[in-house]
Amino acid sequence: MISIVNMKYDNMMRMTKHLDEKKYYSDEPDVLTFQFTSLNFIEPAGAIILLSTIDRLREDAIPYEIEPIDNINRDAISYGKTMGIFQKLGISDAHSFSQGSNYIAPTKVVLADLFDSLDFQGKTIETYYDEVSTKIVKKILRDLGMGSNDVVRDLFEFVVREMIRNIFDHSQTTHFYYGSQLYPTTNSVELVIADLGLGLLKTIPFDIEETWFGEPTHEDAIRKAVIPGLSALSNHAYAPEDYKNSGYGLALVKRIVERTNGHFSIASGKKTITYSLSGESVEDCDIKGTLIRMRINLDKLNTIDFDEILEDAKKEASSKGYSSSPSSASQKVKSQRV
Repeated sequence: MISIVNMKYDNMMRMTKHLDEKKYYSDEPDVLTFQFTSLNFIEPAGAIILLSTIDRLREDAIPYEIEPIDNINRDAISYGKTMGIFQKLGISDAHSFSQGSNYIAPTKVVLADLFDSLDFQGKTIETYYDEVSTKIVKKILRDLGMGSNDVVRDLFEFVVREMIRNIFDHSQTTHFYYGSQLYPTTNSVELVIADLGLGLLKTIPFDIEETWFGEPTHEDAIRKAVIPGLSALSNHAYAPEDYKNSGYGLALVKRIVERTNGHFSIASGKKTITYSLSGESVEDCDIKGTLIRMRINLDKLNTIDFDEILEDAKKEASSKGYSSSPSSASQKVKSQRV
């Protein structure tokens, strides 16, 4: 029995670790049942971890049950219905809303459908990066009353676009999720993007010297993913020159989020690492693919010097023997491209 009390990032990552320890994906498991009778809280990252876990169980044909929620009178249940979480789980047919005053509900994007739609409209995937990041940012800043702040908008759009680009550059996934939650009292927002693809360990390159003393780990792969200039170059077959993956996206996003005194998390395979100015936290988990979460303080984006962050990243890349030439898209926020 999995009783979900707080649908938050740390709690739900511990749930994935529990499923791994009980060998639900490899052995003949006990009956796996999810229940929500004590649910107190929902955050977008926690909800997307749950939805991705259910997707994985379905893909691997692992039997599971979800207890009905019809007779549970809890605010968190009502909120989950409003956002369509329980509808996606197949246990509610209540009317839901894809957006609310302070949230973007967990949204599933099927890549085959997306590419068909883009082809029909004569658009490129790079257009989608810009359009979906603009849509997300406009909605969040409008809710916060910061829609007229060009500096914040442009830098926030850059961060969101780079997170989305990472899905297409590396994951080889069939679909991905994104969602957000605004916290007006602190002018902060949580944004999460997750795929069910290969995971970082299978896409981040390791030098032969790094394999001499043992196989690279999921933690090693996460740490390399935020080193500027290191790239799997996996999108070079289709991307235009401005958008070729140069290994700077996540490195820059991490630095920007940290400098707002926010939190930046990456989970892939068996590990999750959360970075902040005060340090880092490493925890065990078990997810398929890669999940990226940020908690960013938007009012502090005004204090960010993007050019300074970019130069610092280029210097680090050069000192470690990696490329000091970011792609054009990774060097420019929107206001500089107009």
